[in-house]
Amino acid sequence: MLRSPLPGVTAALHAKENSRAKKWREMAVIRKRGERGEEGGKGGGTEWGFVTVDPKLISRTWKGIPDCWRAAAWHAFLTASAKRRGIGRSDAELVTIYTDFIERPSADDVQIDLDVPRTISSHIMFRRRYHGGQRLLFRTLHALSLYFQDVGYVQGMASLAATLLCYYDEETAFIMLVRMFELRGLEKLYQAGFGGLMQALEEFEGGWMRGGQISRRLTSLGVTPTAYGTRWYLTLFNYSMPFAAQLRVWDVFMLLGDPDPASSAIAPAFSGSLDVLHATSAALIDGMKEILLKSDFEGSMKVLTSWIPVKDEELLMKVVKAEWKGRRKRRAKSAGSISGGVEGLGGASPALQ
Repeated sequence: MLRSPLPGVTAALHAKENSRAKKWREMAVIRKRGERGEEGGKGGGTEWGFVTVDPKLISRTWKGIPDCWRAAAWHAFLTASAKRRGIGRSDAELVTIYTDFIERPSADDVQIDLDVPRTISSHIMFRRRYHGGQRLLFRTLHALSLYFQDVGYVQGMASLAATLLCYYDEETAFIMLVRMFELRGLEKLYQAGFGGLMQALEEFEGGWMRGGQISRRLTSLGVTPTAYGTRWYLTLFNYSMPFAAQLRVWDVFMLLGDPDPASSAIAPAFSGSLDVLHATSAALIDGMKEILLKSDFEGSMKVLTSWIPVKDEELLMKVVKAEWKGRRKRRAKSAGSISGGVEGLGGASPALQ
């Protein structure tokens, strides 16, 4: 359990968590025990897979992955995405690259060394300078800066790596980061000059916020998504909400962060791959509606840039799911209308055929 239960309900919560874990075990597919060739990184142990298009799996992921299954599920989701899309190297190749990179210097090492002690320093794993988690965090970020040389190291990456190191060894954390960058749009978000980040925030403002009451209020105050969304998107909400709530968002993002086929003409920048992040942002802002509508510029900025004390993760994810599903349905309808319009033109224009 990630929360500290109140006295008297511990047994019931443990029973519920154990029941959920058994259901996930029933959905899991065992790969060859101890095999870490094309399927895994360095080390042994059992490899697990999931049928990522199974409606039952998707439904249960929205409800939250049991923490004992989270590492296996995240890895399986991204592995399946990589195979389906034909993107990226195998785990074994990435481990070999990682082993080579940690012996090489990086131009970003000084900045990484400055940022590592400031990353989740309250967590017991990252408290001691040059020891334990801090050492692993440095090595992982060092290798990532060499792997994506056009991007290099950017400060928000440290929180992503720290989260993954809570669940994986350093080699697998590196694998997961590479796949998140390649398959979940993070490479574009972090690209030099942050042009991709600006596109993502414009996509959120234009496609998810425009026309609403809160949007009109924030626009009148001069509060744009760049003022609060930069940290949300670059850290995947790591510094913005409780860790348990962040993990729930990551659960869905890992599974459903592939491009939406219906979005290529409507949202070409990221093709819908950031829909989970957009839906989460919309849900958080909706939860602040009463405060934002009454606040001035300073008050709005304080609310939007402060840590958000999510008290009910289930309610948050229900709103995120509603936002996500609603957007996907509207996009599919719009794509169908565009397709129908083109078909209706018949052979009038060779350029449209």
